[in-house]
Amino acid sequence: MRSFLIIFLGAIPIFSFGQIANRAVLTLVDEAGANEVDIDLDVSNIGSSNDTSDLSGTIEVQLNISPVTATTDEMTILSADVNGTDVTLDAGGFLANYSFQSKNLGFTAFTPQAPGIVNPSNGEFDASQHELTANRGTLEGEAYTLLTGSLDIPDFNFATDNFVGNGEGTGSVAITPGRIEGRKLYFNVTLEFPALIEQPIESEDLPVDANVKIEGTLKAVGETFIEFPDYTDWASEVGVGATSRNEFDLSPNTPNGILFSLGFDETNSPDQLFDFSSAGATLKIGQDVALGAVEIQWSDDLITWTRVPRADMTSGSSVISFGDPLTEATVVGPDGTRKYLRVRDF
Repeated sequence: MRSFLIIFLGAIPIFSFGQIANRAVLTLVDEAGANEVDIDLDVSNIGSSNDTSDLSGTIEVQLNISPVTATTDEMTILSADVNGTDVTLDAGGFLANYSFQSKNLGFTAFTPQAPGIVNPSNGEFDASQHELTANRGTLEGEAYTLLTGSLDIPDFNFATDNFVGNGEGTGSVAITPGRIEGRKLYFNVTLEFPALIEQPIESEDLPVDANVKIEGTLKAVGETFIEFPDYTDWASEVGVGATSRNEFDLSPNTPNGILFSLGFDETNSPDQLFDFSSAGATLKIGQDVALGAVEIQWSDDLITWTRVPRADMTSGSSVISFGDPLTEATVVGPDGTRKYLRVRDF
């Protein structure tokens, strides 16, 4: 353990860590009302029909997550591999009728003009920034009219004639903090993407006019992470040795290990770790997220040291762990007696 000692005599600037783009492969959920797309077929002079296709698969997205607020201001769909269950579409009666089946229906999705913009305050976005494409599967069937008899209807192949649509209305992406594993902070992601594909079936061989409409909301969940540097990576970046935690390369009064934990680097390492005022001693920090674990201790005699009690903290905590947000100032309040303060990392 390393320590920093200062005599306690008695609004620090917050440097933003920034947002880091992360990728997540999200899996479509299997729950009532989600990932059920309505497919409508309208054939001229015969009528319209409707059936529901259940979707499954994955969507890969890129986000711009703030580790402090667990929000994002961007969401880009990189790709999707979505399958739909087969549907049957039939309509008509004695004078004219048809019956069609979709087989092996599949979709992809992406964001044509990246990045997609998200309102970080509520996670909502304009769904029209993104596209949904039916790019696999066939529509096969037959039709009949009393005047013509059976009609020769060629199979329609979505792989060769993609059906392209846009998101419709407002989508949302919700992010919540998850587990911590090693140097990784995980976040749970829930995406809801309402989309609409509406397009005529255009074929010179088709004896009737037909239009297809595919509409529904894709909902997918998964997780992503932000990985923070360890001491070795940080030391290499700031130009000190990998085993230099106890050395004083960046500050004359604070060892490198504590500077690392509090997010400082060679550009902003302070000479002293506390600012003092009548309100108490305010711990300086270098960014918005702790890169290591530290504890603030105090002593009357420089011999016996104890953690500063929670009741004596004006704000913040005397124990800071890896991944903790540092947006609230950490202030040790004056207790009316002369104290020595030190910061230890562990």
